[in-house]
Amino acid sequence: MTLPAEPCRVPEVRRFVGVQLDLWGVADDDLHSAVLVVSELVGNAAVHGRASMCVSLRLDARRLNLEVIDWGTPPDLPPSATRRADECGDEHGRGLSIVEHLAEWFECREAADSHTVRVVLCVSGRNSGCPDEHLLG
Repeated sequence: MTLPAEPCRVPEVRRFVGVQLDLWGVADDDLHSAVLVVSELVGNAAVHGRASMCVSLRLDARRLNLEVIDWGTPPDLPPSATRRADECGDEHGRGLSIVEHLAEWFECREAADSHTVRVVLCVSGRNSGCPDEHLLG
């Protein structure tokens, strides 16, 4: 999903992720955790990011891969006001602390024209005894 990096887009992304994970049969607790994580990442991209953002999801067995990329020049800020590379670990808010707590793994990467956050979450299917391949619906 690619869209403008605007705070008003966060609910749209939350709905998109929730619907997709429901279609894939992800258990409710894991679905809600994933929606919270993507909400934090998209919220950060919308407030501190650049002009556009892209959200992608991939479910491989019991691992959900989330990626949020923002790129371009921020619409209201000069290029010098964009994030610095070390801000990924910055603790100004609780957003990345929440992500770190819920994620199996995450990383932030800064490039000249983009910022990427990748997160891996362990998830299970609605039927806790189902084989991994049933998660894909």
